[in-house]
Amino acid sequence: MEFKTDLITYDGVYRTFSTEKLNLPTSEGRRTILANHMPLMMPLQVGVIETNEGGQLKHYAINGGVLYFKDNVAEIVADSIVDVAEIDIEAAEKEKAKEEEKLSKARRENERIRARNKIDVAENLIRAKKKYLNME
Repeated sequence: MEFKTDLITYDGVYRTFSTEKLNLPTSEGRRTILANHMPLMMPLQVGVIETNEGGQLKHYAINGGVLYFKDNVAEIVADSIVDVAEIDIEAAEKEKAKEEEKLSKARRENERIRARNKIDVAENLIRAKKKYLNME
């Protein structure tokens, strides 16, 4: 049995699809949501969402966020969501290098935290592209 899933960013709905399962990154490890799951609200970590859309395995890199699940509707809200197939690995590597430079020059803790977070997001994009599209 499938359920509706909405991937949402600040720009609006990134993608809507039906799936039989969502495999999600959480602070406690990966968690799978199936149809008819009890209502749930759960924080998500930086990582990759794995799902099956129309018989095809799909992967989306996220920078953390929140899952809301109720009445067979899943809503995932995150700052950024990217289909792994659409990741520009060169841009992610440049972003990582830029943020590492900022981190090395940061004087305030909030600057260090912001740079580390952006490095984590860039590394997630790089790992996802290499792992799920067999680029290693």
